[in-house]
Amino acid sequence: MKSLKAKLGYTGAGLTLFAAVLVPFVLWGVFSKGFASLGLHVDEVYSGGPTVRTIQGTGYTIDVHREVIPHFFQRENPFVELAWRPVGVLPPRISERVDIDGNGTPDVLVSFDVPKDPKAMLHVDVESLNPRYESMRNVGKEKFSRLIVRVDDAILVRIPVAEP
Repeated sequence: MKSLKAKLGYTGAGLTLFAAVLVPFVLWGVFSKGFASLGLHVDEVYSGGPTVRTIQGTGYTIDVHREVIPHFFQRENPFVELAWRPVGVLPPRISERVDIDGNGTPDVLVSFDVPKDPKAMLHVDVESLNPRYESMRNVGKEKFSRLIVRVDDAILVRIPVAEP
């Protein structure tokens, strides 16, 4: 009798352990659908906001993102993100006038070197041609609202919007 109880106990414990290991894999679809339905997304201060226009360059494109206005407790300034892609076809030096607001007049002159090494530090100069945007000199990764960084196959430049 003791032997039967022990065998049933160990069998029950083994089946419980097996079920505990198997349940996450079986219910993975339910969990992922549940999280997706929550509507969670990465804040635009980190993601740069959605792309509103794409400007065609010589073999590459410049994605212009919507202006990002930080929330109440965030310490960043408003900014606009520009993305040059793909990096592999960019010339060694970018010096380009960009129409951010889409009115046909260039708003900024963006200049930076494109190093071959993907881990090399980047620095950007932005000359404002429109008082709405701030100029920057030799900026690297200062803040989320003032930076140049290489991400995957794009070089992102964030330009601060001047306070009204």
